[in-house]
Amino acid sequence: MQQRREGAAEQLLQWTKRGPKCHSAVQLCMDAMIDQVKPEVVRRAFLEAAKEEGNLLPP
Repeated sequence: MQQRREGAAEQLLQWTKRGPKCHSAVQLCMDAMIDQVKPEVVRRAFLEAAKEEGNLLPP
C-alpha cells in the first residue's frame, strides 16, 4: 500500500498544471504514508486532481 501512495504522489508531481487540487492530493498522499488519512480520501483527491489536470480518462 505504501508504494501505491508514493507512486500516486510521484505521478501527481509529473503533471504540468499542478493546480490547487493537485497540491492538495500530493499533501494527502504524504499524510497517508504516515496513516493520517484513509486511502479513500486520497483516491477521491487524486481523481479530482486528474479532472482538474485533464488527465481523467472516461470509464
